[in-house]
Amino acid sequence: MKKVRVGIIGIQGYGATYFKILKEIGAEITAICDLNQEKAMELAKEYNVPHVVSDYKELVKLDDVDAVFISTPHFLHHRMTMEALKYRKHVFCEKPLAITYADAKEMTETAREVGVKMSCHYNRRQSLHVKVLQDLMDKNILGDIYQGNIKWMARYTEFMFNPDSAWRVSKEKAGGGILIGRGSHMIDAVWFVLGRPKVISVYATTNNKLTGFDVDDYAQVIMKFDNGCTIHLEFSYELHLPEYGWKIQYELYGTKGGVCCTEVDGKSTVSVGRCEFPEDKWTDLSNQIDMESCMVQEPKSIIEDFICSIQEDREPYVTGEDGAYITQILEAAFKSAETGKEVTLE
Repeated sequence: MKKVRVGIIGIQGYGATYFKILKEIGAEITAICDLNQEKAMELAKEYNVPHVVSDYKELVKLDDVDAVFISTPHFLHHRMTMEALKYRKHVFCEKPLAITYADAKEMTETAREVGVKMSCHYNRRQSLHVKVLQDLMDKNILGDIYQGNIKWMARYTEFMFNPDSAWRVSKEKAGGGILIGRGSHMIDAVWFVLGRPKVISVYATTNNKLTGFDVDDYAQVIMKFDNGCTIHLEFSYELHLPEYGWKIQYELYGTKGGVCCTEVDGKSTVSVGRCEFPEDKWTDLSNQIDMESCMVQEPKSIIEDFICSIQEDREPYVTGEDGAYITQILEAAFKSAETGKEVTLE
């Protein structure tokens, strides 16, 4: 297949990860853009990247750039994407797609109009536990899901106190804290597992009592779906957690069974089963999971899938519309936290 020529905007933070993965899969990196020209020049020299610029507007004009990867602070996503779309470049954007739904909607609609691919880096879809949940859903082992509890709890998050990432504690630049940071990943993951049902309402609370930052360091969200399912989500960047340093957990309860996937301080467990009523007869259903298949990461990365979607002219694993919908949910959640009221989605 013809190689996709790639330009990366922002080579620090996740931009460095983009660069590494793109090189591993054999993509042709033809341009990089970063304000730190010294680091950009060093990277370009080491890997023979022909173009190094400090202004993203210069990168998106280049004829030998087919796709643009954007790894910059949240408030820059919209303007950089729109500039890239002006020159009909495919766009892979770090999450969230945008801070506001209006901006995210404009981005996706414009991408469709000009006929290019767009994706957003919601890579929790590739995690082992999400694959396990998908396997259970595909086999209908849990039945109809009516309740779920999702967590990403951390006692301490270093980058919130790092001067090099100070933009993360600015509401204007980041759009929010834990809710838009890790919360968006978990919202996308559970929405994806449930089959992308319509969210009818959102209720949320946020706090910044531990850090005093402009953005939230703790948040909880209740989402109600049009299929009758309710999902409760809880997140923290900093918290007085006595039991562990961090935990990622998915609990789903259905009419035929329940599942709990937990990762605590790097140790993973999966429990699946069904209780027979009126007796307390427990049946372990763990052997129903095709764990070997779940451990095979497909696609290998969201980044590789995006490159393949361009080459194969198909939809990427995470579409622009997916990213925009998560932004719509986030926007409703922040509005709910501000007003103290449940917010209905259009």
